[in-house]
Amino acid sequence: MELKFKDILGKYKGVPGIVALHGPSLTPHIDKIQTLQQEQGFKRISVNQWYDYFVTKPDAWIVSNTEYTIYNSIAPNFFWDEFNAWEKDVFNKHNVPLFYNCTADLTSDEFIQQNLKCDHLKYDTKHFKGHTCREVLMNFKEHFSQHKNHDFNFYGNNSEMWQPLSAKGTNCHPSWASFAGGWSRDNKCCHQISDQMTIQEQLQSYSGFNQHIGTGTSVGLFALVFAVLMEMNPIYIAGYDMDYSLGYANPAATGFKHRINHGAIGHWKKIHKKTIINDLTIIRESAKLLGIDIINTNKNSWFDTIKIDNLP
Repeated sequence: MELKFKDILGKYKGVPGIVALHGPSLTPHIDKIQTLQQEQGFKRISVNQWYDYFVTKPDAWIVSNTEYTIYNSIAPNFFWDEFNAWEKDVFNKHNVPLFYNCTADLTSDEFIQQNLKCDHLKYDTKHFKGHTCREVLMNFKEHFSQHKNHDFNFYGNNSEMWQPLSAKGTNCHPSWASFAGGWSRDNKCCHQISDQMTIQEQLQSYSGFNQHIGTGTSVGLFALVFAVLMEMNPIYIAGYDMDYSLGYANPAATGFKHRINHGAIGHWKKIHKKTIINDLTIIRESAKLLGIDIINTNKNSWFDTIKIDNLP
């Protein structure tokens, strides 16, 4: 069944929740998290290949990927088959409510209606105010032409998403630092615009905070937004390391999806550091307005934007 945001807003109000991501700081918590789900009624949000880490299913599955898509999981696909990267028909097989980023996964609505059997919600991360990518970029260009600065607040009262980025001092390909890389210059995702607000605007509208986050740096960020929108409280985050150099939570796995991505080391901690801290601050303050407490279980976190503490 196709879900809308109205179906999930406040769905787990007051129920403790866990956003389980796949950095190595997840490893010591995996068994405890499943126990909290099974014995104390905690709700869990997971991302991507959660089944490589957990036996217990999550309550929501968040995906934001251009390759790990609904179409590729079902239709004949060279990448999926040649590299034996993922289970075939993986989303239907696990039958967990799937929230997918329709500006990354461009699978057509028609294909989804015909082939996807699990409950599913599509979310937009780019088309603020219902504008195409080109319109968003042109509006920034007009601002810059007039004011000669990057302090553009028209979208979400958030100028941080428009600040220049640099790959200097990192082990990253320069493409990671492309300016305004969240938007498509050729509008390739803009056919996905609907009457629903973006996930960023949904959170701003629901919480009443005066800012919304940018286009996002990881699926983990969107998973945290969904936890707030569903009003889980408190929300514990596990495995949010944001550091490719540390690898993943399943060191025994040998598949390509578990290997350290040496081409992106420094991506988060250097290039997107200010963006991540800004977005996390906005999410934290939005959650506060809803009376929601967020707790980071990673005691070695390189950022202290979210308070750090233990699982219960």
